[in-house]
Amino acid sequence: MAGSILITYGTRPLAQRVGKLLQGAYEVQFGSVDDIPHVLLQTGKYIQLPGADTAAFEHALLRICLDSSIDVVIPLGAKEIDLLAATKQLFAEYGITIWVPDAAYGAFDRLVNPERRLPLVVLNHGVAVAGELQEVQPVMLSGVFTQPVPKEGLALCCIAD
Repeated sequence: MAGSILITYGTRPLAQRVGKLLQGAYEVQFGSVDDIPHVLLQTGKYIQLPGADTAAFEHALLRICLDSSIDVVIPLGAKEIDLLAATKQLFAEYGITIWVPDAAYGAFDRLVNPERRLPLVVLNHGVAVAGELQEVQPVMLSGVFTQPVPKEGLALCCIAD
């Protein structure tokens, strides 16, 4: 296994789809701001997370990642993506990678709650880690993407928070 990944909004269908794509290659854990049933918490694969509106969200998430030996965070909440794109360097100082597009890359089309029929691809610095993607992508791209209309670019997948 290549390490441990934390996928936020882990009780939502999009997060479960991403987890299935990554299982086998990574130890997948799911985090959520939503109430997580006790039975799921007992599996050790689910972690209760603070909301993105929480004071010092980034620092609270960093502490959780360090305590849980997380190597990669894939934020799926729209606010989380924005907050963590701006603080990737903080996490990197502790050996934790945040898979979101670089903030300097500019605005990106977002697709909120993508339909199940749309294929997903998980990118890490432009390289497809999971899912299928034919074209080479810019190295600034990390995160969960889909092609809503074939051959017309990628859209960053997220969940409205």
